[in-house]
Amino acid sequence: MNSLQLSLVLVASIWAAVNTLIAGYNAVNGTRDRILTGFTDEGVALSLQHRRIIYQNDWRPLKVALATLSLGFGAFMLFLPELTQDPGALQPISYMGSLLPFGSFLSFFVLGLKDRRFMLDVLEAAGQTGEDEDHGAGR
Repeated sequence: MNSLQLSLVLVASIWAAVNTLIAGYNAVNGTRDRILTGFTDEGVALSLQHRRIIYQNDWRPLKVALATLSLGFGAFMLFLPELTQDPGALQPISYMGSLLPFGSFLSFFVLGLKDRRFMLDVLEAAGQTGEDEDHGAGR
């Protein structure tokens, strides 16, 4: 693979990583908002049990998957220059391009722990206040 082909693959990789991570951030944040507010995007009330299920089966696996995907994208971008005869030519671009996925990994992991604690606190508080199954039905 020559340097031009590899640089095109690198640009396409960066573009794919950025688009995937932005879509992932939107999905994770939307799911988090539903858990915290107790309402769907359409305003339908969610029971406390349903919010807990969304946390367990949607938010947490999605957060882990996006962190893993970010780490994989970063590793792929670091490895890509090794496919050429002159890896040194593309390494600076590759290193700069890998900053976004590695930064996203840290964001998904570190901020994910903070979000996790906050959501569990909100769900626990909702359970202690006797929030019933038809939470917010009067809205």
